[in-house]
Amino acid sequence: MPKGNKKSNSHFDFIDTKVNIAKSKRSQVTLFIIIAIIIVAAVIGFFVFFKPSFKPAPQIESPEAYIESCMKDAAKDAIDILDIQGGDINPINYFNYQNKKVRYLCYTNLNYEKCTNQEPMLKQHIESEITNYAMPALKECVSSIKKDFEKRGYAVETSTDNILLKTSIQPENVVIDAEFEFSASKGEEKIKSDKFESILKEQLYSLIGLSSEIINQEITWGNFNIDGYMMLYPKHKVERDKVNEIKIYTLTERATQRQFRFAVRGYVLPAGI
Repeated sequence: MPKGNKKSNSHFDFIDTKVNIAKSKRSQVTLFIIIAIIIVAAVIGFFVFFKPSFKPAPQIESPEAYIESCMKDAAKDAIDILDIQGGDINPINYFNYQNKKVRYLCYTNLNYEKCTNQEPMLKQHIESEITNYAMPALKECVSSIKKDFEKRGYAVETSTDNILLKTSIQPENVVIDAEFEFSASKGEEKIKSDKFESILKEQLYSLIGLSSEIINQEITWGNFNIDGYMMLYPKHKVERDKVNEIKIYTLTERATQRQFRFAVRGYVLPAGI
């Protein structure tokens, strides 16, 4: 009888072991499934919430449109810098105002003396600054489009050495023009352009004119009548901040909120007076 019990117990122990092993395997499978679900959910969540962009760079279909877009972007970047720095990309004679280098457009280092106009040809100077800023960006764009077309089997003829670039500040626009040869051919297909133009709706013209008027009055009278001007010409907002002996003028074209800022130092009284 005892021997029979031993066999019976051994038999049940064997069954229990197989059951436990099966349960263990099922648990492992379940665990792997749960982990897999978590990983898939995490990946889906990443793409849904963060939306990373892994799109390949689009091919350039129109060289003319691409180059004109490059010119426009570069000119816009230049204007955004120029309008808060007194018309200079890299000011030399400037006042540090709100952590920005604001160029003196009228300046003297003497006491009791009127300031001297630092940029009598302000419009032409700003046009030159925009052109000089845009040129490296344009050359990079031309090189990029050349590589893009060559990768697609085109024979390309162009050069960045002879680009003629010009900026013109007009009453309602800023126009930037470029002249250089660009041609691409593949089989019967031929693309050729030699003139490019971008037009920006920017109100720099009137802001430059107002700046010149302020400078002239600062030289003549040592002051500019802000309230009187804005009553006659409400399209502009004129603000003046005085930091010690320095005047900071901020001009705003109300319709577009385009600003222009510059510094003035003139008719300064000595310290203590």
